[in-house]
Amino acid sequence: MNLIKQKREEKKLSQSELGRLLGLSQQHVQRFENGYPVPIKHAPKLAEILDIDIKELLPNALKDYAPTEKEVVKIDILNVRACCGNGFENITENVIGQHMMTLPALRELTTSLPENIKIIKAIGESMIPTIYPNDVVWIDISVKTPTSDGLYVLCVGTDLMIKRIQINPFDSSATVKSDNPQYTPFTRPHFQDVNVIGRVIYHMKRMS
Repeated sequence: MNLIKQKREEKKLSQSELGRLLGLSQQHVQRFENGYPVPIKHAPKLAEILDIDIKELLPNALKDYAPTEKEVVKIDILNVRACCGNGFENITENVIGQHMMTLPALRELTTSLPENIKIIKAIGESMIPTIYPNDVVWIDISVKTPTSDGLYVLCVGTDLMIKRIQINPFDSSATVKSDNPQYTPFTRPHFQDVNVIGRVIYHMKRMS
């Protein structure tokens, strides 16, 4: 019996249920159980769900390069949208998925701790041409104070907004601005007066 099918049945999961956990269709799971190779990007998650050594899911040529469990990190994806505009009220912040990657790959992007990183989606046009609507944004929620110029997620009232903060080194005031010149910047007397939710550490463009 195929190992994936065996472990799935031991876990009392249907093909559809396993597919949903992987973010794939039932047909994808069926193909894996029929011997179709598991794509490398799905192997860590599948191995975790079914309690399989990830090396069992990889082609022979890649088995010696498989990451150990400790090297695979998980980044929470939230059902939260931060507005690149005049603000968007977020009602919930539930985790709706996880992005999995090896720790060395994460270190190519950032030195932030995996547990402090959250993935959200941007809406609005105020940060064009840097960030476009539906771009995926990674934020480090351990950063609660703007210590240097950069992109941050702010809370203004009940709204979350992605803005660029520039700190005046002479009086410590902060200018909060958009990259789109059509939007008017605003200032705060001191950079610590800006209610920061996290710092933007990475963003991915939406594929058109």
